[in-house]
Amino acid sequence: MADRAPVFELHILPMFRAIDHLHMLAIDTQLDLWSYDSVKARAADIAAVAAIDMPSMPARNTGGYWPQEWRTLFNRWMTTGYRRLAQPTASKLKLTTSDIETAVACTVSVPNAPDATAWFDIVDGDPANRVYRVLVFEGEAYPPPAATATRNIKEKMDLAVAQKGITVVDAAGAHKLSL
Repeated sequence: MADRAPVFELHILPMFRAIDHLHMLAIDTQLDLWSYDSVKARAADIAAVAAIDMPSMPARNTGGYWPQEWRTLFNRWMTTGYRRLAQPTASKLKLTTSDIETAVACTVSVPNAPDATAWFDIVDGDPANRVYRVLVFEGEAYPPPAATATRNIKEKMDLAVAQKGITVVDAAGAHKLSL
């Protein structure tokens, strides 16, 4: 079985801790370890300082070097095309409540692959200003198939959160929803 192609938001981003993020911004304001574009642009530099044979970052006194498995994963992310989750345009976006549940829902297009999926992710968990984003995993096939399928996605939430209104971010921008 071939190794999976790592995805930035699922496999790479979690390797950068808050302390790594802040330290690098203090050293180089152009290297934001929580930004896909920044990490992709500087991937060769990151791989060099985390090199398997002579790592120098992250420093020992801030959690220590990446384990070999992480360095290998980062290099595989580079060699398999810097994959990331897609952000689709949502249609039929709605916030609803009933006696049974309160939820945000929408319809999105995903590649027509058996393992392609879509979901809501919470960007800001503040109950007074909840922000979700719509994400798509295009599946293991790379590049993904050009043909698409429609998926309906839904995320349940507390009624109190929904009553304050929520924001959903998709490829078209931010959409404020209220009951």
